[in-house]
Amino acid sequence: MMANLHVSEEKPPEDPDSPLSYTMEGFRGLPPSSMIPFYWSPGWNSVQAINKYQEETGGSLRGGNPGLRLFEPAQNGKPDYFMSVPEPFVPSEGRLLMVPLHHIFGSEELSTHAASVSSRAAKPYIGINPEDAVELGLQEGQPRSFDVDGQALRLPVKISPFLPRGVAGLPYGLPGLPFVELPAWSNLKKE
Repeated sequence: MMANLHVSEEKPPEDPDSPLSYTMEGFRGLPPSSMIPFYWSPGWNSVQAINKYQEETGGSLRGGNPGLRLFEPAQNGKPDYFMSVPEPFVPSEGRLLMVPLHHIFGSEELSTHAASVSSRAAKPYIGINPEDAVELGLQEGQPRSFDVDGQALRLPVKISPFLPRGVAGLPYGLPGLPFVELPAWSNLKKE
């Protein structure tokens, strides 16, 4: 674009607030210890290159400690943060645990903007186990009112054998459905 004036490329615009160097050739010095993404130096293997970044071999990094260690290893060699196991799910009388149901077409927020994808997207519904549907007197396609997380919804019923008893499914991300923080307990309203 500037060949009539000179053939070298223009320097990128500088950002005085950035700790990074703005040059086409790259930074020749050592970065601050808190900004080292990996250890590499020409002619050195990755593990050996750390020596270039240390004040002395086996010592601390130039520029100080880059951070804090958040998790200390357990003394017995096993992590201690997986010791609590949640209680098994038990269905509750008169309530259903509402969980999100993800669909290949329509659950991703941008996919419904494409006509070919939105034509394949599911319509909003509430999925219920066949045994729960019989117990509640629900039929396939029948609209049903319910509230979940303080929001009142009215959707057609879709019976699904893939949902366990006591669990209902709400499609995630479909147009026309409000955002609901799931999983959450839902109360079906008497009709």
